[in-house]
Amino acid sequence: MFDIKQHSLYKPMEIDTVVSSVFSIYLKNFFVLYVSSLIAVFAVQLFIYNLGLYEIIQKSTTPEEVMENLGPLMNTIFMVMGFTVVVYGLLNSFLLNYLFTKEFDANATIGSIISESIKKHSVHMIFFLILALLILIVGMAFGIIFFVIGALIVAVYLGTTLITGTALVITEEKNALEAIGRSFSMAHKDFWPTLGSVVLFVLILILISIVLSALVAIPYAFMFIESWRESGNFAELFSMDMSKIGIWSVVINSLISALTYPLFAILSLILYVKLKYIEDQKINIDIPR
Repeated sequence: MFDIKQHSLYKPMEIDTVVSSVFSIYLKNFFVLYVSSLIAVFAVQLFIYNLGLYEIIQKSTTPEEVMENLGPLMNTIFMVMGFTVVVYGLLNSFLLNYLFTKEFDANATIGSIISESIKKHSVHMIFFLILALLILIVGMAFGIIFFVIGALIVAVYLGTTLITGTALVITEEKNALEAIGRSFSMAHKDFWPTLGSVVLFVLILILISIVLSALVAIPYAFMFIESWRESGNFAELFSMDMSKIGIWSVVINSLISALTYPLFAILSLILYVKLKYIEDQKINIDIPR
């Protein structure tokens, strides 16, 4: 295990420094982070496409059709959820292990990092994602008792306290339960600045997502225009066959979604290093200044 005190970000950091560091690290490692994320996102999107989930949803337009398709729909959703958690568990293991290892060993190969990620961290990462998702769902369900604002507050709180969990699986080699407990503990050592970093990051990500969503919509816009020219009937625009775009929707969505996914892993690692510095400072561990 590497000495975290030798990490370049092991130092005091303000909210803006945390967020700017996320994007600077991303740009520095863009190719590896993006390509690995693209492979994983494409696998998930292709799996969903081949299962026909969207077709089942489109066929369920009346109460009778909903009841008729409920069984296949639920089975498909559970299959999608299971596959997605496994794939993203593997992806998170690699992304965080790559970022952490490369900081200390620039000569480490991608092959060795992938092997270590799968053998050593992937199982714990997958179970962490499952538990974190369950905690988030239960917490938000409880928050709904106090209307939508309650669910939002719970989501923000849990998102802040669990954000370092994925990094802990890699950096401190914690299992899922240990990572959740330690993540809560670390977040509360500097909660409000951590919350500020998460909120600022999310706001920036929302702006980025709006722009990327507009790019994703371009092919569909062309389809609408083409359909309008062919039919000349505005009402028929909404009954056009979306299968025309077919597998290209999977490709386009994957290309766009993979752009933002690595940012979460980077934020998790940066906040972990920052909170670890604060934790060590409070217990008077020898800290480089």
